[in-house]
Amino acid sequence: MNDSAAVLTVAQLNQCADGLLRDGLGSVRVEGEVSNLRRYPSGHQYFSLKDENASVNCVLFRGNARRAAPFADGDAVQVGGRAGIYPARGQFQIVVERLEPAGEGRLLAAFQRLKKQLEAEGLFDPARKRPLPAWTHRLGVITSAQGDVRHDIERTLARRFPLLLPVTLYPTAVQGAAAADQIVAALERAGAEQAVDVLLLARGGGSLEDLQAFNEENVARAIAACPIPVVTGVGHESDVTIADFVADLRASTPTAAAEAVSPDGPALRQQLGEIRARLEQRLERRITTDRARLEALATRLQRRHPRQLLERHDQRLDEQRERLQRAWRLNHERAEQRVHRARLRLAGASPGARLQQARLRLEHLHNRLQHQRPDRDLAARREHLRRLQARLEGTTRRQLDAQRRQFEASRRQLRSLDPTAVLQRGYAILATEAGELLRDAAAVSTGSAVHARLARGSLELAVTGTHPQGTDAGAESDRKAAPGTASNRPASRSDGDPS
Repeated sequence: MNDSAAVLTVAQLNQCADGLLRDGLGSVRVEGEVSNLRRYPSGHQYFSLKDENASVNCVLFRGNARRAAPFADGDAVQVGGRAGIYPARGQFQIVVERLEPAGEGRLLAAFQRLKKQLEAEGLFDPARKRPLPAWTHRLGVITSAQGDVRHDIERTLARRFPLLLPVTLYPTAVQGAAAADQIVAALERAGAEQAVDVLLLARGGGSLEDLQAFNEENVARAIAACPIPVVTGVGHESDVTIADFVADLRASTPTAAAEAVSPDGPALRQQLGEIRARLEQRLERRITTDRARLEALATRLQRRHPRQLLERHDQRLDEQRERLQRAWRLNHERAEQRVHRARLRLAGASPGARLQQARLRLEHLHNRLQHQRPDRDLAARREHLRRLQARLEGTTRRQLDAQRRQFEASRRQLRSLDPTAVLQRGYAILATEAGELLRDAAAVSTGSAVHARLARGSLELAVTGTHPQGTDAGAESDRKAAPGTASNRPASRSDGDPS
């Protein structure tokens, strides 16, 4: 020990150490995980900052706590402040002046700030966004030249529109420090060249840090300033970037973005087929209408033609001539009929004619009498009655046979269900004293009275032992017992037939 050294108090030592740390380290920035967070009514906050190997105490006074981002135990944060010694306890600590989230938490906080700022400026307003052209003739793609996204887009375009939509590639980095500037340059170049109808900004999925280029302010403003409509397809469906909010159309994936900007070949083919069918229907209706009008005009022209008038007059003359001829023939026939009737009346007035008429009437009456003989009608009715009786007897026999067969089947079925038939084979029906049928040996106990019904008579039995199913004794008893026998001894009374 150096006796010449000045003797310090504990407080002086801690103050010296604090000064050395402040002068030697100055301001520090430390990143770690928050633990043991304690907040006091005074507004001061105390916590530990730790990593896998060590921890350090931190204090955040009220004035700086108001400006710090919200945090809790387990959050990864980055703090800036002064390292020193708390003199009262000689405890090493960091007096925190700034605190912000670390890693993705920091990026997410920056994302929310930029989103709020650009939304307030109106960059997300739907009224500002430009509609996509109804038909994309030339497509521009801003993405990595080596990534899978480019090939996915090309395959999607080839599948949807086999005529191969012309594509201009603007190759850029989509991740890293230089990615945002390259994307801005590609947007400005495409806007200056005006060589495409739509721009497709795309990349595959990744973490928030991987997608950071699409959350930069300069990229968002370049999209808003681009004179060409911009469609974004960044990451997966759950990934949302600032570029998606500013773009004229946001697709969930690069493939979905390619589908949004490309014509649908099969759908177009179907639409063309429907249009063709409608045109053919309209053309067919027009042709049918014009043909009908032409035929109507031709008909009107033919009606007014002089030859048609002459033909109609000739036809009327022929009709009048035919009517006159029919009238002459009719009058001539009527005159001949009157002459014939007069001749008949003259001939009928003679005796011979009257005798001939009487003979004819007699023959007619004789024929009617022959057809109406009662014996013939009775024989026919008797034959009809015999046939009906034969049919009735046949039907009755068939019905009796069917009912007899049905009766025999019912009797056989009834016999098969008769429990006494089972008793005839040597089995017995056991019941308790209360009359309940026994199905389980466990339902009775030793000494219980059991009623046994046989095919001929009944027995009163006493149980000398029970062997429930599954026990060795029960199985042995089942093997030894024969139909119609039991291990129970007979009781004092027997009913029914003594045999």
